[in-house]
Amino acid sequence: MNSGDEAGMPESQTTDNKAAAAAARSASGFLTRRTLIIAAAGAAVVALLLMLWQAAQILLLVFASLLLALFLRTLATFICRHTPLSEGWSLALVVMALAGIFALILVLYGPDLADGFYRLFKELPSAPERLRSALEQYEWGPGLMDALSRAGSSMTDPKQLAKIAGIFSTAFGMLGSAVVVIVLGLYFAGDPKTYIDGTARLFPKQRRDRVYEAFGLLAHTLRWWLLGRIAAMAIVGVLIGIGLAVLGVPFAFILGLVAALLDFVPNVGPLIAAVPALMVGLSQDGTTVLYIAVLYFVVQILEGYLISPFIEQRVVDLPPALLLIAQLVLGAGFGILGLLLASPLAVVIMVLVQMLYMRDILGEQVKLP
Repeated sequence: MNSGDEAGMPESQTTDNKAAAAAARSASGFLTRRTLIIAAAGAAVVALLLMLWQAAQILLLVFASLLLALFLRTLATFICRHTPLSEGWSLALVVMALAGIFALILVLYGPDLADGFYRLFKELPSAPERLRSALEQYEWGPGLMDALSRAGSSMTDPKQLAKIAGIFSTAFGMLGSAVVVIVLGLYFAGDPKTYIDGTARLFPKQRRDRVYEAFGLLAHTLRWWLLGRIAAMAIVGVLIGIGLAVLGVPFAFILGLVAALLDFVPNVGPLIAAVPALMVGLSQDGTTVLYIAVLYFVVQILEGYLISPFIEQRVVDLPPALLLIAQLVLGAGFGILGLLLASPLAVVIMVLVQMLYMRDILGEQVKLP
């Protein structure tokens, strides 16, 4: 529209046209700003998720430290309630007692453990030849040995050797991670209120009561889960150790200790723990290997269908499929550390979903742990 046309229009119509044009420009500018804000917010979220993914290993170490702090705090609270000691002195007593027990085990069993592992690794190279001699008595023995030989020859592949070297580097990394977990765990156990209050202040005031409630519920659930897991580990270790001793298997104490420690990881740990025992059994005879396999199978059945269900009555009812999915996801994404912490992380997710989503948002009557 040219100036001559505008001159021939009424003043009111010209004013309306200008107002409409200004409104259109304002709407366009608002839409542009809104688009830019949404794009910036999306980019910030993506950047935050990438940062969290990169820092996932650190966050898992922090979570492991929280589990350690919860364990120490539970023992300290028990002592504080049944003795005149304060919480601080009770915690110091717990730390000194655990350090003393660890040192005593090293003094009493350290040389035997070192000698046992040395003899174990020394005898393992001769185990295949003894197995061959035992299997030659059966018609299917030579075929099985040929298959095992082909599998063993693949271990000499450079790629496989690189993977084995990676295991040792991972072991050294785990030692450093253990030191970090212990140090952070002591800090968290010494003054948990400071860290809980600091986290609660990140939320609006009207939501802080729910945050404190969530912290309390998670602490209660993880406390019982952790104590139950330790009880199950102790039972499994004792049963395996006694069973191997009855069978006359060497290094029964060491193999029982390994079985107890690896039982911290449900489903996967017992399978890994059976491998060194079967390898030791190869140095005996075929019948011993069969008895060892039966022993581990029976203990695993007892734990899966009797021991763990009885203990887990006090904690959240974690579906086995959900636990296995968590182990697969975290194990594939974060390796050994993710696999170790998959079970307690699944417990945390279950509790938060029940409390903050099913109860608060959906309004369902959920029985919390």
